[in-house]
Amino acid sequence: MDWSSLDFSWRVIIAVIIGGFANFFLGALWYALLFQKPWVKATGRTIEEIQQDGGPGMSMALTLLGGIVTTLIIALLYQWSGGSTVLDGLIVGLTLGLGLSVWERLKTAVYNVDDRVQPWALFTVDASYNVCGLALAGLVYAMIA
Repeated sequence: MDWSSLDFSWRVIIAVIIGGFANFFLGALWYALLFQKPWVKATGRTIEEIQQDGGPGMSMALTLLGGIVTTLIIALLYQWSGGSTVLDGLIVGLTLGLGLSVWERLKTAVYNVDDRVQPWALFTVDASYNVCGLALAGLVYAMIA
């Protein structure tokens, strides 16, 4: 792979950061409003137990960082594949979401041994967020870059 053909201009960097934030804000909407109750129930814990695990600060910071890093990966794949349209960005995000994220969540669901956890309900909420979040990040990246 020829790294010299990759574009790391200010516009691409801004697109990666904004794509990461878009993924992050979708996660906030997903887990705090849309699917909070089924997700909390699927974890086998209460909302109070989840909040006692150090609060949301560190997990939110890591989630934002993860969104930016995954958008950077989307940007690299978008450029390597010769992407040039918003649809290309969406397809790269969907490919990563379906090809990698769903597979990893599926393994977690299959091998879960905690009796309190509802692995298939957790898989549904988490995997669907990952696919939508990566698709959104790819879409946003391609719109800006």
